[in-house]
Formats: sequence, C-alpha cells, structure tokens
Amino acid sequence: MPDLHANRLAVPALVGTFGIQTLAATAMFGVSVVAPAAAPDIGVEATHVGTFTAIAYGSGLVAGLIAGALADRYGAIRVSQLTMIFAFLACCLFALGTPWAAFASAIALGLCYGPVNPASTHILARVVPERSRPLYFSIKQTGMPAGAALAGATLPTLVDQFGWQTAILVAGVAAVLIGICVQPLRQPIDRQRDSEREIKFGSLWTPLSVVWHASRLRSLAFMGFVYSGSQVTIMTLYVVYLTSELTMSLTLAGVIYMVLQLSAVVGRLFWGAIGDRLVASRKLLVLIGLGSAAFCALSGFYSIEWPIWAIALVSFLLGITTSGWNGLFFSELVKHAPDGKTGEAAGGLQFATLSGVMIFPAVFGVLIGLFDSYLMAFSLLAGVIALAALQFAASFAKEYA
Repeated sequence: MPDLHANRLAVPALVGTFGIQTLAATAMFGVSVVAPAAAPDIGVEATHVGTFTAIAYGSGLVAGLIAGALADRYGAIRVSQLTMIFAFLACCLFALGTPWAAFASAIALGLCYGPVNPASTHILARVVPERSRPLYFSIKQTGMPAGAALAGATLPTLVDQFGWQTAILVAGVAAVLIGICVQPLRQPIDRQRDSEREIKFGSLWTPLSVVWHASRLRSLAFMGFVYSGSQVTIMTLYVVYLTSELTMSLTLAGVIYMVLQLSAVVGRLFWGAIGDRLVASRKLLVLIGLGSAAFCALSGFYSIEWPIWAIALVSFLLGITTSGWNGLFFSELVKHAPDGKTGEAAGGLQFATLSGVMIFPAVFGVLIGLFDSYLMAFSLLAGVIALAALQFAASFAKEYA
C-alpha cells in the first residue's frame, strides 16, 4: 500500500502518465492521419501504413519486455521521458520522406510505444492506493483514444496549412514538451532506483518468466491477448464492415465509428469508477468479456433493414465492453504481480496484449475471406472472447464459490 507521501503524488502522477500516454498515441496514430498526404512524397501507397504499424508494434513488443528492468535502474519517470524522445525521433525520421527513413521511424515509434504502459504502471502502482487503482488506471488508459482523437482533430488542419512534414513534427515537439513537464515528478517517484540492476539480453525473458510462473498472471495474459486482439480487430475493420456489407456512406459510417470510439472512453471511466468499489475488478472483467461476446455476435447480424439508431446503440454497447476493460486489467496486474516485479509483470502482459493486436486482425480478415461472411467471422470472434472470459473466471473459481 502506498504511504501517505505517495498518496499525495497520485494525482500529479496520473496527470503525467496520462500526458505521456496521450502523446505516445498521438505520434502512433498521427502517421495514419498524415499517410494520405505523405505517401506520394515517400513513394509508397497509403495502404502501406498497415505495414508501418505492424513494424511499430513489433518493435514495441520487444521494447516493452525490457521496460521493467530499465524502470528499476533508471526510474519509471526517466523511462517515460525517454519514450517521448523516441516519439520525437520517430516523427523527425518520418518527416525525411524516404522509405528507409519511414522504416526507421516505425522502429523508433515502437521504442516509444512499447515501454509506455509498463513504465506508467510502475509509477501508479507506487503512488495510488489499491482501492483507487481501477479508476486511476482507467483514466490513464483513456490517454490512448484521447491521443488518437487529438491526432485526428489537429493534424489534418496542420497538413492543409503547413504540409504533412510540419504536422508530424508538431506531434514530435509536443511529445518532448510533455517529457519536460513531468521532470518535477522525477525526484519523488524515481528516488527508489536500483543502481545495481543489470541490463542484459536475458532481461528480455524476465517479464515472460514472471508471468509464466504466476498462475493468475498467466490467466490474465490469455484474457488480455484475446480482449486486446478483439478490440483492435473491431476498431480496425468496423468502417469497412459498415460500408461494404450495409452499403453505408463513408460519412455515416464515420459517425457510427465515432460513437464506437466515444463509448470506449465512457466504458473505461464507468468500469474504472465501480471497479473494486462496488464490484470486484476481476468479476467486472468477466462480465465485460461476456458482454463483449454478446454484442460482437449481435453486430454480425447487421443488415440494411436495421434502423440507424439500432446500429448506433449496439455500436455504443460494443465500444463500452470491447474497449472498456483496459484500466481494470492493469489494476489486476498490479494486484497479482510479485513484490518488486510490477514493471516486469506489465512488460510480460503487454507482450501478450500486443501479440493479440498483431495476430487477431489478420486472422479475422482470413476468416472473412474463407467463409465470405462477416456473420461467421463475428460469431467465431465472439466465441473466443467468451472462452477467454470464462477461463479467467475459472482461475478464480474458489473465490467465487
């Protein structure tokens, strides 16, 4: 349990980690926003942004594994500041406008994105009381959709006024400024550094070992693998589904997609507010999974006969469930991580969640092609989500009894 001095740092730490998370997401999704304007200058198709994103996630997958060791030795605030430097570097490289620079930019962006969650988890675990963690982690996790929204709201205007290079560089400079702003938190939060902690190649496997040797973390890892993969799959292909299967206009599909995204923020805040206050977070994670499965399956039944309000309602409920679990997930992570191993546990579990992000959309696309049916693909996805929820419930069966 954090001490009283640490409790006073909870709100400043939340503001700082939220800012870091937001700007990391702005840099990550900013590339997608400027891609249509940047692609001709770089000499690639705009659709290659998918490859760029895959490279970035792959880089982040590895970077996240060593984040815990780095946080132990140098401090989680310093690691967070380092991620903002990598965000700036990634934006500068992308602005060079060559294929090889874009490739290097994707790697640098992964080095930014990968350590953000392990470092921020390390920070909040130290200063936030256990009862408040679901809400604090949920607020922090809204930094991801907030960053995506910030990129979408600001970068297109900057592209129109000043060009895509300037737009992406602004995102990089903003990241550096956030890194500077969290410096006052460095001394009080990073004061318990372990200067003797060795950083070596074997450190990459430590987070995976921490998760593997803790049964509840293993169960949490499988759940996170499925939940995160399903979340990104739906977010990635929802507009394509609405426009291709329902012949919905891109404008209307965009409005429905906005409902889906906004409900994700509502869901994270709502579930975080009641987690471990009114209902145990682990039980909420199971209920959220079962709800996700139900609304995922229901969305596969969309047809042109459905009224728009009904599609919007299901989309809202789908967003609240499929994207509302993240804060509770990290709260449970902290609760069950071995003493002194929060950063490593976060890195290991992030490996699982990012693996889901990389695998699920591709598999979902294959299923659509194989069955020529979104209904079948959504139904299978719903079944996997329900399975993940039930296995997580089974891991706590004795406590439920």
